[in-house]
Amino acid sequence: MIVSDRISKRVLIYDEAGFSRVCSAILASAGCRTNVIDEQHAMPELLNRQETGVFVTSYPYGAFMLDEVRKLSLPAIVLYDNLDEQFVDMVLTNENIYCMIKPLDYSKFKSLVKSLLNNEQVPREEYGIL
Repeated sequence: MIVSDRISKRVLIYDEAGFSRVCSAILASAGCRTNVIDEQHAMPELLNRQETGVFVTSYPYGAFMLDEVRKLSLPAIVLYDNLDEQFVDMVLTNENIYCMIKPLDYSKFKSLVKSLLNNEQVPREEYGIL
């Protein structure tokens, strides 16, 4: 299968403004198209668009959106730097959540995003809770 450098699906990013801009720039340099959510009221509309392929947020910042993401069977990458029982339960009950610990390995992050956008199988155990 030949995959073009330009991926048609978008990455939807919901995080603190500074990180969202950095994340968007990093993914754009890898050929990914992104949408950054800076207002909560825009989230449902952007989530329901057919062009969204992956949702990226951090925990607990965007945790309230993960149930909606799960209902849409949309893969989500959740970045975290602390664990609590609610987070662990959320990850264990949702097979579409991939976790990465902060600070991020940007190369691994870009690779995961591109794989998910291309509907490739990604071993979830590589991106579970450490």
